[in-house]
Amino acid sequence: MRVCVLGSGSNGNSTFVEHQSTRLLIDAGLRAKELVERLKRIHVDPSTLDGIFVSHEHHDHIAGAGPLSRKFKIPIYISPRALGHASSALQHLTHFPIGADLPLQVGSITVTPFATPHDSVDPLAFALRGGSSRICVVSDIGFIPESMRPRLRNSDLLVIESNHDLEMLRTGPYPWSLKQRVMSNFGHLSNEALAYFFGEHMDGTQRRIMLIHLSRQNNHPQIAYVSANRALEKKCKNVELHISLQDESSEILEV
Repeated sequence: MRVCVLGSGSNGNSTFVEHQSTRLLIDAGLRAKELVERLKRIHVDPSTLDGIFVSHEHHDHIAGAGPLSRKFKIPIYISPRALGHASSALQHLTHFPIGADLPLQVGSITVTPFATPHDSVDPLAFALRGGSSRICVVSDIGFIPESMRPRLRNSDLLVIESNHDLEMLRTGPYPWSLKQRVMSNFGHLSNEALAYFFGEHMDGTQRRIMLIHLSRQNNHPQIAYVSANRALEKKCKNVELHISLQDESSEILEV
């Protein structure tokens, strides 16, 4: 499988996944024009996409989904509850219902959504399998419940949120109400919470990890990297650690 995070952060999230001739997007939160440009930079024609999987209805995950689907006739896979709360631009497009723990086959890729803790309607993350390769894409989660841990461990590539540094968030410019939301169990995952998971619950078999959805105001790539890397050194000596940024696509990872 080939994976490229096209962009990740509060201004828009999208991850490209490919196996054989099957091509998918996980979320399409960047503007459609920007998504097209970033896809073309990795030599992907948007008209060849087989589907857009939507994790939840927040604007930074669906902003480009409607225009992209309409222009290139790409089906959208979305929870019915999330669709009901999404922009009206999605309502009259070709879409297929998805739900937690209900595997779906799209071409050569098996996609299994699973529930996540976040302050949205029916939020989902995705485990994807193509052949013997397994990836997991997890964004916008307040914490990592025990039920999610096996899915995260059993991945050749884990794409996961490392949103904020707790001290930077506490002393930063956000109003207190927003700080409380971000730090809550239905907000966003901190560097510290992710590091705890890596240090206590990883089993040492992971090959690659991509950190996503870093906050510009409350995090820094080097801080997130050091936090994760120190924790991983306890269990995963040979893991490759990568970071995705908002304004550029990540490198293409093959698993």
